[in-house]
Amino acid sequence: MTVEDLIKNTETLPPAPEVLPKLVKIMNDPDTDSSDIVQLIATDSAITAGVLKLSNSGAYSPATPVTDLNEAVALLGIKEIYRIVNLVSSGEYLDGALPSMDIGKGSLWQHSLAVALIMDQIAKNVTSMEGLPYTLGLLHDIGKLGLHLGCGEQYTNVFQKVETERISIDQAEARTFGFDHATAGSKILESWGFPEEVYLPIYYQYRPIEAPEAHRQLAGALHVANWGAAVIGCNDGRDSWALDMVEGAFQIEQSELEMAILNAREALEKAKKALAVGAN
Repeated sequence: MTVEDLIKNTETLPPAPEVLPKLVKIMNDPDTDSSDIVQLIATDSAITAGVLKLSNSGAYSPATPVTDLNEAVALLGIKEIYRIVNLVSSGEYLDGALPSMDIGKGSLWQHSLAVALIMDQIAKNVTSMEGLPYTLGLLHDIGKLGLHLGCGEQYTNVFQKVETERISIDQAEARTFGFDHATAGSKILESWGFPEEVYLPIYYQYRPIEAPEAHRQLAGALHVANWGAAVIGCNDGRDSWALDMVEGAFQIEQSELEMAILNAREALEKAKKALAVGAN
């Protein structure tokens, strides 16, 4: 099976999201204003409801109830609304359990959110695209969903290779399927219409030094943030220990990274309460 076969023949893959790829492109437009954001979000009733629910949650505690999108944007700002739309959209795909990988309900979303929160701090100055590091963190493991749905029955072979050959999870996937979950995720996101600024750093997250120069720093930051999420216990499943760190993947002071991980842990606890991750 090729990764193209996986995407083409896996009938249970979720449908492409309509709003998020367009929102990523809008955020890269210097002429964007709040009305563009509101107009796009308003086309999706589920996302609109999610944005209003979160805007009124304890995470933001508005002085008066927020009742429409214009109020939400005025109160929280474009960047925060962008983060909320990312959360609401990604939750539709990442909140479920992946039994083939021993990943419980809500665990993949929690891990992805932890990576996003770390990325938002350590990579904010390496791109001009507002919110891009956060998006990369949330979507970096979408390929695990693809592998679970498309060839999950074979994933036992991946674990066997990890345990008997003492290799990382991405290497074991590549030897089993011919591609890893980073490649699968990148292809899924490309097929959903996301720009290369999203799917290429995700493709290179385990090989950041090989990434094209324009995407190398974000791929490296993603590599480090993935490790950071594991440090705070957000890396569920049987592959939780099978991560290899590439030396020199991303240049950051140790103290800065430690602070980002601590801040992410605190923000994650607030977000979990507001989102009720894995509760339903």
